[in-house]
Amino acid sequence: MKKIIYNKKLLFSISVFFLSVLLLLIYILYQNINIHQPKLIVNEKKENNINPKVLEINKLHDENNDLVAWLQIDGTNIDYPVMYTYGLDYYLYKDFYKKHFNAGSLFIDKNNIIKPRDINIIIHGHNMKNKTMFHDLINYKDEKFYNEHKKISFYTLNEKEEYVIIAVFKSKIYNDDDNVFKYYTFYNTNNKDEYKKYIDNIKRLSLYKMNESVSYPDKLLTLSTCEYSVTNGRMVVVAKKIN
Repeated sequence: MKKIIYNKKLLFSISVFFLSVLLLLIYILYQNINIHQPKLIVNEKKENNINPKVLEINKLHDENNDLVAWLQIDGTNIDYPVMYTYGLDYYLYKDFYKKHFNAGSLFIDKNNIIKPRDINIIIHGHNMKNKTMFHDLINYKDEKFYNEHKKISFYTLNEKEEYVIIAVFKSKIYNDDDNVFKYYTFYNTNNKDEYKKYIDNIKRLSLYKMNESVSYPDKLLTLSTCEYSVTNGRMVVVAKKIN
């Protein structure tokens, strides 16, 4: 009997030890993001009626002028700088300081044009197991999560832009010759019918119905990350500008 009790205690102690190690590793990984990505230290007082976060983002832009915006979704871990290098996926595995980093940075699609702004800005980010970067986009599979996190804040170098989510869907990166809807190829249009076709497609794919109306020329923000239920899968959240 004593031997059984001893073995149970030993098994319990081992389990607690390994759980502690696992939690410590997760904590270290999570803290590691702060070494590679800056945090906004914001004075809530406005200067010349400019949003304080916008002021801080401009200071960071002076440090690295590839930074063009800051993305934040309240109640999630998504609160990061957004980088942009036209024609390059430079920040896929680079941090804000241009050092190699497996988690990379959030970055605008290399085919987007931001001046003048395309009607649809696509932002890519890794789905990290330690719940950083764009991992929380996966939670939008749950409609309850969507209902509690509908709004997106996008701070540019000039202003705070607010967005509301209009579609959440799973997709994938297809072969070039696949004759299917490819969300990641729509950047800009002056054609109302082409715009409507895109909106109809993302609404059709959405995992659940949303009552947000969208019409040309509403500006769009598309957030994209890896989703592992299929090869080259993607989790996609699309939002429209509301201010």
